[in-house]
Amino acid sequence: MRTDWIRSLAESDGPFATVVMDATHDTADATEQYRLRWRDLRERLADAGADDATLGVLDDAVTGATVPDGTAGRVLVANAERVLVDRHTEVPPERGTASWGGVPDLLPILRAAGEQVPTVVVAIDNAGGRVRGVDGALETVDSDSSGPVHKAATAGPGEGGADARVEETWKRNAQAVAERVDKLVRGGNAALLVVAGDAPARARLRDELTPAAAEIMAEIENTGGTVPEQVDDTVRAAADEVREQRRSTAVTSFATASGRSDGLAVTGVPDVAAAARAHAVETLLIDPAAVPGTELVVGADPTAVAEKADDLVAGGPTTAAPAPDALIRAVAASDGAVVLTEPGDDVTLTDGVGAVLRFPVGPAT
Repeated sequence: MRTDWIRSLAESDGPFATVVMDATHDTADATEQYRLRWRDLRERLADAGADDATLGVLDDAVTGATVPDGTAGRVLVANAERVLVDRHTEVPPERGTASWGGVPDLLPILRAAGEQVPTVVVAIDNAGGRVRGVDGALETVDSDSSGPVHKAATAGPGEGGADARVEETWKRNAQAVAERVDKLVRGGNAALLVVAGDAPARARLRDELTPAAAEIMAEIENTGGTVPEQVDDTVRAAADEVREQRRSTAVTSFATASGRSDGLAVTGVPDVAAAARAHAVETLLIDPAAVPGTELVVGADPTAVAEKADDLVAGGPTTAAPAPDALIRAVAASDGAVVLTEPGDDVTLTDGVGAVLRFPVGPAT
């Protein structure tokens, strides 16, 4: 799971209010229910010591946002100055949570929000395509060719040349769409390209794409001309496959590294914290069902995390935070990834945490 979207939390001053709430809007009284859910969570924050400025920031965010239709969840993190994270999720939480502390309550956020998979969606046909970028912007793309896009219904003298012209127009249109798609994939750092259309049109597009874009392409078998909005269920399923593939790869990497003696895998809170302080964590693994209730000492630098203050460089304020939240923030601050393990994963994590490292950390190094 990429952590770029929570990196701003590592660069902001606390204390922080963290909210995970049900934002479902599918009944006549949904707006009132939403308001009541927020009032309950707001009271919890106030009881925990949240200041009026932070509560006011959240009031504006909750009441001023457009609520999506249907079932949804929402995660928010704010300090006294502004909302730092505000994301709707497809699945509402089983129960709302609200916390106040020197470090955001990140584990519930990651469990609720999951990993976003930047996706470009294309509906391709003989005349060109409709393309939706990572940012959701929709555009129609073709080659501006005035050539024909339909072959003659029946063959006759000279039709072979006409058919060749039609096929050349199809190719130019596919090239134009591919050029635009390649730019959107690169510019949006897309991890998934979903292509809808008939098989010949998809094949022409695939042949024109750069290898980087073709490698992340997932195809949908349907008729040409389908607009991207009509394939969102398939897009979500494809994104789920990407997420699971990434998660499985990370778990396998940890298991493989744990079997070697090169020190590129560690487990247990003390060793993972030491690796986080050294900016050595490439991927942090957390078992949500097994994380300890212990706290870590956190310094002014978000990567300064340890079991004891003596392990930190002297100077500057410190605070205490739950171990998983402190470690997630530290890893995000050093551009690492986070993976939540599942019951069926064949790995053993001491204290419910482990890490794949960029380089060994320890007395031997």
